[in-house]
Amino acid sequence: MPNLDRLARQGLSFDRSYTPVAVCCPARAMLVTGSYPWHNGIHNQVHVVQSLNRDLRSDVVTYAQRLREAGYSTAYFGKWHASHERGPQDLGYEVFGAVKNQNPPYLRRQPVPEAEVHRAPRPKLSGVQTVTWPGSEPFEMWSCDEGDPADTYGHFIAERASAALTRLAADRDADGRPWLLEAHFLDPHDPYRPLREFLDRYPADTVDLPRSYHLETFAGKPGMHAREAGLWAELGEQEFREGRRHYLAYCEQLDHQVGRILDALEETGQAESTLVVFGADHGDLVGAHRMFLKGWMPYEEAHRIPMVARWPERIRPGGTASALVQLHDWAHTFVELAGARPLPHAGGTSLVPLLSDPYTPGRDAILNVYYGAEFLYTQRIAIGQRFKYVFNGFDGDELYDLERDPDELHNLIDHPAYAADRDQMRTQLWDLMRGLGDPYVHGDRYGAARYLPRP
Repeated sequence: MPNLDRLARQGLSFDRSYTPVAVCCPARAMLVTGSYPWHNGIHNQVHVVQSLNRDLRSDVVTYAQRLREAGYSTAYFGKWHASHERGPQDLGYEVFGAVKNQNPPYLRRQPVPEAEVHRAPRPKLSGVQTVTWPGSEPFEMWSCDEGDPADTYGHFIAERASAALTRLAADRDADGRPWLLEAHFLDPHDPYRPLREFLDRYPADTVDLPRSYHLETFAGKPGMHAREAGLWAELGEQEFREGRRHYLAYCEQLDHQVGRILDALEETGQAESTLVVFGADHGDLVGAHRMFLKGWMPYEEAHRIPMVARWPERIRPGGTASALVQLHDWAHTFVELAGARPLPHAGGTSLVPLLSDPYTPGRDAILNVYYGAEFLYTQRIAIGQRFKYVFNGFDGDELYDLERDPDELHNLIDHPAYAADRDQMRTQLWDLMRGLGDPYVHGDRYGAARYLPRP
């Protein structure tokens, strides 16, 4: 991934960066608002019949709205998914484009220009791997895109974002108005569909499987873990290597599109004065613990995300920050840097101190939440400097020692030698939930207290 490597060399890498929820819609709602679901209204997927809410709360405020108030031009390209009823142009973005199969009710009310809608021909796919779950029809998990690279959605997003960037930069040169531009790619989401030119760089026999693929027994873990792995039991070791091969190629394909935008920024002459941030809304197990995808699975592969920031005028190149940070911290970072009014809910923490000094001490622990996606499931996770505590509302809890057991193979929740660590992490979880206004800690015996012992 040469372009993201370039960003890392020229900027700051965050070594312990996490999505606050490992599924796209609530993660994206948290990103744009800087607040947890109980404040922004988005608890699970907004585009499914199981949606708890399809729209952000009416009183919600996004960082784009705050930046608009502060005089910024704002533009958004690509995947949205923070609301099914309102889109970027309702929530602070002046320009919205690179649309594909996105929020039909919103688009019917406020159509975007024809040039901003992606209508590529049906992809030419080869090597399609399907999977069948109990009660489901076979569905595509990965394939190779044999079509024209210019027809891909990622290419379209990069093309439209680069064009808009050039316009925004020219306007700033003319009137001094600062700008915010965002490009949100779908890649490398399942089904993994890399182009042939990228897939051929990853022969299956050169692709390693995670240690947890071979060593996981699920002994002492909640039953959901073995049950989830059972969904992929029809795939053998070779198929898992194929899945990882396609995923890695898809990542490199994304990196190529990121490079096109970085090149466009260089051409405007504003790279030195521009903060560039790369992140993700969630990860993917891609064979870890013999699973794919993300969701309730509490593992690092699903929750820990890449995060890089480059700003030559402010950030010393080549640094690494080890503080615990989360995706939605950027909402609070952006408003502080813009001199805008703070967001109403302090669900995250500004990263401005880390941008100046990556050794700045961070939080002792962070809170991840999960209400489910199409399958509803109550979960809270406290991630600390060393331990991870997982509260499963409908199953047993989990405790992992990320220092001694980075593959999270051993659930220590009932291990007598870790009783003090378990109790400390449980206390931190309660403190995080209370401090961040999580309503699940309230309600007497009907809330978390029903299953989560009080410290």
